[in-house]
Amino acid sequence: HFGSGALASVIFRSFAQRPSPGAPATTAATPAMAQANVIGKPEQQTMGGDKVEQLFGDKNGLLVKQTMRGCLQECLGCEAKSEYKISGMDWNFIYDDYKVSEEGMQQQDILYALEESSCFCRLCWRDGRPFNMKVSEGGEPGGAEVLQYIKPCSFPLNFSIPTENGSIDCPCCCLLPKVSTSSANGTPLENESKYICDINLCVPKLQYLDKGNPVYVLKPETCCGGCCIACNPCTGKGLLYIPFYFHDPKTGSVIGGSSGDKPYEGKEIPSIRKLWAGLKKECCSTADTFAGNLQCDL
Repeated sequence: HFGSGALASVIFRSFAQRPSPGAPATTAATPAMAQANVIGKPEQQTMGGDKVEQLFGDKNGLLVKQTMRGCLQECLGCEAKSEYKISGMDWNFIYDDYKVSEEGMQQQDILYALEESSCFCRLCWRDGRPFNMKVSEGGEPGGAEVLQYIKPCSFPLNFSIPTENGSIDCPCCCLLPKVSTSSANGTPLENESKYICDINLCVPKLQYLDKGNPVYVLKPETCCGGCCIACNPCTGKGLLYIPFYFHDPKTGSVIGGSSGDKPYEGKEIPSIRKLWAGLKKECCSTADTFAGNLQCDL
């Protein structure tokens, strides 16, 4: 669902605003830093600089784990409230590029998020429903509230047209989903993550904006002039898993990418990807697990 991906995007953005772990005050410029300077990094207002440093200062990545809350409810046909637990992420826990080990899943949770939405909307307007996702400290309910992610009512990403031989899925290109960020007391922080519809309808894209200014576009590697998601049958990239990379909204270049004609190669390129989190979770629920590799300052 869009909500899972967008929530992961804005949570990773909050994390990405803190200084890189162990970085001195003055460092030699890297390609990623140069691109970040061109884009213009937003002010550290999302969670407050002290809070960001306290929670994420020593981490190079995040793991956003949607729980299996409401499995029975979903088996009966009603979408349950989405619940997430967020922990730090060491990329050594990722194997085959898209699977997370049990040890990685057991890392200490530092944030907890629970959706607030009406049962009627979850039942009748599942993918376009509005919600308020409240994020608090700790891995369980009851911690100090940190942020709120708010999604208004929208159209889903696709709609189905019935035909004699089944149905045809078509993309929606208006009233698309978006998620904005507010402080714990509900004050808007003037940033949002929204789905983009353009001529390349088969490629999913999210854009992050700060005070109305595009900061980056999150999308996978593409081929055929940007019309299709690039795939590699030998590694499974683009088929078994699809990494989403951070792109400069003006030039389209990969932030932190390798130089030359292969900008997407390298394990340290900032990215977000959905992971395989075990047979039980993947086969018995619709819960998603996302990993963010953010080893350079966006």
